[in-house]
Amino acid sequence: MAQCIFENLIFGLSFIVPLCFVPGCTGVGIAINGITTNYGIIMNLSDSLTLKCTAVNNTQDEELVWIRDDRVINLKSLNRINVSTVCVDPITVNDDEVTFSCRLNKDSNINTTVQLDIKFIPILSSDGDNEIEVVAGNDVDITCNVKSNPPAVMYWYKDNNTLKMTAGKHSVHWDSGVFRLSIKKVQKMESGNYVCMADSTLGSSNQSFDLIVKDKPYELPIEPIVAGLVVVVLSILFGIIARRKKVMQLCRKKTNTSTFVEYDTQ
Repeated sequence: MAQCIFENLIFGLSFIVPLCFVPGCTGVGIAINGITTNYGIIMNLSDSLTLKCTAVNNTQDEELVWIRDDRVINLKSLNRINVSTVCVDPITVNDDEVTFSCRLNKDSNINTTVQLDIKFIPILSSDGDNEIEVVAGNDVDITCNVKSNPPAVMYWYKDNNTLKMTAGKHSVHWDSGVFRLSIKKVQKMESGNYVCMADSTLGSSNQSFDLIVKDKPYELPIEPIVAGLVVVVLSILFGIIARRKKVMQLCRKKTNTSTFVEYDTQ
C-alpha cells in the first residue's frame, strides 16, 4: 500500500515540476501598484498620482525602467533597483490617455502598463484673435479648438440664439478636436457675436467670437479706363499724323507757285 502511494506521488510530481519551469510560473515579473497585468486608472484634473513598480519573484537585484508613452523617464540611481516610483502632480489634460510602462532593464518583454483616463469638463480655445474681420462677399471660417473627456456635444450660437443653419450657406466640421463653422459669401447682416458651446456630462464651456463684416471697397473700373486711354492716345496720334500730312501738302503747294525775279545787272 505504501509503495502504491509513493508511486502515485512520484507520478504526480512528474507533471507538476515541469510546469513550474514554464515562463512566468516562477520567473521575475513586474507589478505596478501591486497589479501584474495591464490596466487603466481613472483620474480627475489636479489630482496627484503615484505609481510604484516592483520586481516580483526576483532572486537577485533587478534594474527597472519607466517609460511614458515612448519616452524613457530619467530616474535617480536609488530609484531603479527592485522598487521604483514615479509621481504625476498635478494631473493635467496633457496626461489624458498617456501610458506608463515599467519593465526590466535586461528584458523589455517583462513589463506592465498603466493607461491614464483623465476626466475633465470641455476646454475650448481659439487659434488667434477672437475678433474676426472679413469683407462682404468673401467666405469665412470660425474655428473652435475642443478638449473634453468624456466627449462633448457641440453647438453654434449667434447673438444668444441657436444659429439657424442654411444649406449652401452654413456648414459645420467636427474633426480631431476642431469644431469649425464655415459661412459662404458672408453679408453685412451676418455680423455679430458667435459662440461655440460644448456640453458634456461633467459640465459645459463656451468660446465667444465677434464677426465684423466690412463693406466691399470701391474698385475702379480698370478695363473701361484702359480702353478710354487707348482711344484718347490713338486719337491724338491720328490727329498728329493728319496734321503732318496737311502741313506737308501746304509746303509743296507754296514751292510750286513760287516765282523768280531776274535782275539786270548791266
